[in-house]
Parts: sequence; C-alpha cells; structure tokens
Amino acid sequence: MCEETEEIKDRIRRRAVDALVRCDTLGSPEDREQFLGLVLDGLRRSGGLQRHSTPRGQYVALLRFCMTTPPASGGTDGLTCLAAVLDLLDPGCAESLLMYRLADEWKAVRTLPDEFTDSWGLLEQALQSVRIPDAERRAMVAQATQSRLRSLPRHSITVWSDFLYLVGQNTAPDHVPPWMAYLDAASTWLDAAHRRNLRAINRRPAARWEFGHTLDRARYARQPSEQPSTHAEHLAIRIMEAPYDEGYYTVSHWFHSALRGPDFEGRSDSPTVPFAELQQTVSGVISQVQWTEGDRPGHLRLEFVLPLELINLPVESWPLDVAEGSHLLLGTSHPAVVVRSLDRLMDRRWHGWWRLRWQKLCEEPTTSSVYMSIPSSSPQHPDRVAAELADEAHVAAVLSEPPEAGRPYGCLEFRTALCTGYPVVVWHRTSESTTEFRQVVGDLLAEGFADLLPRITRFRRQAAALGAGTPEHRIGRHLAVLWDDPDRKPL
Repeated sequence: MCEETEEIKDRIRRRAVDALVRCDTLGSPEDREQFLGLVLDGLRRSGGLQRHSTPRGQYVALLRFCMTTPPASGGTDGLTCLAAVLDLLDPGCAESLLMYRLADEWKAVRTLPDEFTDSWGLLEQALQSVRIPDAERRAMVAQATQSRLRSLPRHSITVWSDFLYLVGQNTAPDHVPPWMAYLDAASTWLDAAHRRNLRAINRRPAARWEFGHTLDRARYARQPSEQPSTHAEHLAIRIMEAPYDEGYYTVSHWFHSALRGPDFEGRSDSPTVPFAELQQTVSGVISQVQWTEGDRPGHLRLEFVLPLELINLPVESWPLDVAEGSHLLLGTSHPAVVVRSLDRLMDRRWHGWWRLRWQKLCEEPTTSSVYMSIPSSSPQHPDRVAAELADEAHVAAVLSEPPEAGRPYGCLEFRTALCTGYPVVVWHRTSESTTEFRQVVGDLLAEGFADLLPRITRFRRQAAALGAGTPEHRIGRHLAVLWDDPDRKPL
C-alpha cells in the first residue's frame, strides 16, 4: 500500500472521529450506547467491539471495527452504516452528511487505480474549486450512468463529492465507469492547466482498459457544433461602505460571459467615492464594460451586490448615462436589473437552505409557490412570518414593506428570507405592499420563474410608457427584485 493512500485513510479516520466527537446527538452516555447498538445491528454484528471509557476512545474503536469488518451479505459497509444511523437519530444533520461523504471517499481510495491516489490532493483541489450549475451536474451524472441515476444524494454538494459518490456505483458491462465519464465531462469546466492534468490522470487507466477512444468520442459529442447566436452576460456591481472613510463607498465589479465559462472573471475596483457620486461611478463602470465587451450579440444583465443597509437603493431607476443626462433608466434599458445580497454571499451558514430552494426553483421553473406577506401591526406578525417563511415549499417571497431603516417588519422579513434560503424576493421600494401591488406581482409570478426577469423588464417598460401618475408607473418604477443564483458568486 503506497504512503499517499495511507495518509488519505488516516485523514478520513481523523475527520470521522472528530465528527462523532462534536455531534450533539451523541451527547449523553445513553445516546452513545443507543448509537453503538444501532451500528452493530446495521452491520449485523452482535459482538467484537471493544468498549472504552471516553467517547473519543470509543469512537476510535468503532471506526476501526467498521473499517475492518467486512459487510454482511446484502449489508452496507461500515462508514455508510455509521452515516445512516446518525441520519436516523438526527435527520439531515451536518455530521451524517459529512460521514456519507467520508464513506464515499473511503470506498474511492480503496477502489481507484494508483494514478488517482498518487494525485489525490490535485484532484480534490481542482474538483472542490470548480463551480458547475446543479442542473448541469445532474445532467452529467445521468449521462455518465447511462441514465440509471438522474439525481444526486443529499450529501453530494460539489463536483468532488459527485465524483467520489460515483466510484461506488455499478458499471454496466463494456461501458466506461461512471466516475471516469463524469471526471472527463467535469474537466471541461476547469482551467487549461487543471484540465490537462486531470485528463492525463484519467486517460492512463482508460487506455489500459481500452476505453480511451470511447472517452474521446464522448467528449467530441459534447462540443457544440456552432456558437449560439446570443448568450447570457452578467455584470455584478458591488457597492459597500469604505472601511476607513465614513460617508464614502467602494464600487467593485465582475464580468461573466457564458461563452467563456461558468464563473465571474477577476474583480476590478473603482476609487472610493461619496454617496452623491455613486450613480456616476456605476454609469462609468457600465460604459467601460460595454466598450470592452459589447461587440458581441450578448444580453447584459446587471446584478447589484449590496449589503443589508444599502439593499433598498433604487438602482433600477438610476440613469443609464449620467454624463449625458440620459432619460433611459437601467431598469428599462437592460434585459434584467436585480439586486443580490452581499451578506448572504459572505455567510456560508445560509448557503445550504439557499441551494435547496434554488434547486427546487430550477427543477420546477413553472411553480408559483410564493410567500406573500401582508402588512400587519399585530404583535404576533414577526413570529407568524418567521414560521411561514420556513415552509420549504416556497421559492419566492413578497415583503410587506421595504427592508430599510424605520421599517422593522420589512427588515425582519428580508433577513429571515435570506437565512432561510429564498433566491427570489420582491418588494415595493417606497411603500407598504398594497392590494394593487400584490396583484401585479402575483400576475408576474404566476407564470413561473423560467422567464420571470424578462417579464419584469417588459412590465417596467410598459409602465414607463404609460407616464407618471398611473398606478402601473408607480409600481414599475419602484419594483425591487432580488434574484440570487448560488452557482454564480461574485467574490
């Protein structure tokens, strides 16, 4: 056994023991005794496990027992059994999900050829860092498994964990192993250096097993025959208070083109400016990007990444070109203008809920499951809102008032929506949610989310054409939309 493989196994053992030690579900002696009994039952072994007086010592013995005891006929392996028992005692807890991933890694390191274990760190770093949209990952898994698998288990949340999970899946006779096909497809999303390295590692066993030409043909078939006539582009503009200059702000931006990959490109920063110059600075950023990137048939969407204290900035009403006194507004001159939450981007505690709701939105784009808050002065309003926003069926929320200083309910609703994972939040920037406003928003959301942003832009343009004073104009001008895609993070 090579030294690298033993180091990987030692790391897996340590992470597994650490996870059990910090697991709140196993806090009492009675809980630990029940846990041990359930694990032995799951392994179909009634004895052979040494008992220890300290929890950590007991878990070390349990890990050794699970990793060295072969599974009974028809039973699961030891680490998977540990994960299943933790999930039984505390469904969905972080420790059970981690244990499932460690079980997959343990099986992988014992199964894969030496080319992979010799380059384990490189593989993990490359596949952990690459960001592929969830829908694309599911499609890659379906293709790699000949459609035997169309979804991923709950614990598989990265390309790396997908790869490890697929190592444990059966291979159809005379077919490329699912993990090998998935790794080749995932390499397309990597930078050139990592792509070359991973394909070289993958190709050596593929050639030995006479699958090299099959991989090459599959890769060629994935390449589009021609570039699409139009493509999506995103300009993320982050505005935040300057750390040492009160009253001044920093403006940073990232550009993303679907033709060049799935991620935002490197950040560019503008000099700090006072609040009064924000519109001019943003106008300059947009002009600069259009000058350098605009000679292609692309749809440029604007995403304003804002902290909570600035989330109600009326960015869609800012002029397209401040210098020329343009009557064109950002919200009517671009295919989409949305806000994003800087606080949620930075707080990883909220990302699990966020991804779950985004996944539901992507899987059910025609859903109209929306939580709509109605203004209320009842003392029970905050508790009721918090409970109703936690409903996993919803993917969008409409606030009862704007989330700004002096509007406690709006701020509470917005923060709760963020931490419970809502990718879409809508509100009126200047007033409470009226019956008329809720009717308009309800109509916009009723057709689902597949083309929601173009519908909102069309509504803004139609409302602007009706002229000031009409109800539609007031709603269209002050309609705020948070649209937060966890697969594209401008950081």
